[in-house]
Amino acid sequence: MIDVELNVFNAVYNDVAPLCAKNGFKSVHTPNPTVFPTVTLFEMDNRTDRDRNSTSDFEDFADLTYEAHVYAQTKATCRSVFAALDEAMARYNFNRFSGTYVPNMTNTQVHEYVARYQVRVSHDGCLSRVK
Repeated sequence: MIDVELNVFNAVYNDVAPLCAKNGFKSVHTPNPTVFPTVTLFEMDNRTDRDRNSTSDFEDFADLTYEAHVYAQTKATCRSVFAALDEAMARYNFNRFSGTYVPNMTNTQVHEYVARYQVRVSHDGCLSRVK
């Protein structure tokens, strides 16, 4: 398995964490954050790209899917933090293939935006866009 999750997290953290509350940028899904704004970013899928791999014993390429959740107390803040996150992910060659505002039925004071991103990674950690 090609594992770049920590590298991706740290790179995006440096770009987005200043917009979050203290300890508000996490690598595990936190459905009920206690500080706002909060961002969770994690790798949800890591699969071998069989079409691009050679016959060697190691994985040449993998396709990765990341999921991000942005939580804030106003919709405007939620969208602003999401825009910064989206820009950072694009800078690292991630394609957003899904983005959804999620209405909070139990607490209307908390707004959430969920996005999923794809990227291809080579065995040396180089990230490239998936078409």
